[in-house]
Amino acid sequence: MRKPREIEEIRPLAAEPAKRDGGSGTLRLIGILVLVILVGLVLLNVLPSVNIGGCVGVLEISGPISASSSFNTVGTGVTLHLIETAKDRPEIKSLVVLINSPGGSVVASKEVYYALRDVNKPITAYIGEIGASGGYLAAVGADKIYADSASITGSIGARATFFDISRLLNNTGINATTVKSGPMKDIGDIYRPITEDERAFLDKMVNEIVTEFRSIVHESRNGKNNRYTFASLEKVADARILTGRQAYDLGLVDELGTKKDAIKDSAKKAGLDPDNPQVCEVKAERDLFSSLFSAMGNGIGEVLIQRLSVNDVKIS
Repeated sequence: MRKPREIEEIRPLAAEPAKRDGGSGTLRLIGILVLVILVGLVLLNVLPSVNIGGCVGVLEISGPISASSSFNTVGTGVTLHLIETAKDRPEIKSLVVLINSPGGSVVASKEVYYALRDVNKPITAYIGEIGASGGYLAAVGADKIYADSASITGSIGARATFFDISRLLNNTGINATTVKSGPMKDIGDIYRPITEDERAFLDKMVNEIVTEFRSIVHESRNGKNNRYTFASLEKVADARILTGRQAYDLGLVDELGTKKDAIKDSAKKAGLDPDNPQVCEVKAERDLFSSLFSAMGNGIGEVLIQRLSVNDVKIS
């Protein structure tokens, strides 16, 4: 009979530590929850002041805008990909587009414009050395345009450039024969001068492109500041270039300032600290060999592009 009594005496002693552990575990859990809440409150107050968790994206468009990359041109394939990247990266709260372009392809410039319009974040364009024609068209895709007072912008127009070397060929005894299905199939061919009918056709095409360009500018600029009116476009209907200050006076740009000013303003729009904004560069990564060959191509291209043009239509 002693065994049952011993078992009965031991059972209460074995149960007591379990009760004590349960009580201390609950207190420990409460303590952890309180600590998590306190840390969360601290982070909510500290993170905004140091800009952790958000940055201003900076994307550069430099050089003539083209559908494909060659020499020193800006290929829209890469540019559109970078814009989409900036759009999708959650840490990028706003975007600054640095523009240094004299213009380029009609379609390519429009693609950049529409891509920027599609970004659901505050976008600021900054025109540095030059943001003219197609470069300016890209800029109006932003919510706000900054420009240096001495920058070159404007040139809201289009042009078609054609070469005629027929007299040169005649003098050398070279003859070019073209078999074509219609009288305008070889319009702009360098081996003959254009006809009056072709010139009238090209005038109509260029005017159509300019009308669309001006409509995009007016739609994008109207209401952005109290200086811009439709009369602003009328004053530059001859497609003249403008300094940044002249463009500001007409309301074609919103603010005069530096790249730093544009970044600070962009940070403020995103709710970040404008005095110490974090910057995230949005750029295509290249390996060493790609960078070297690109630099070599740019050197050759800069020489050629100053002397040559192709028979096409540009907003540049």
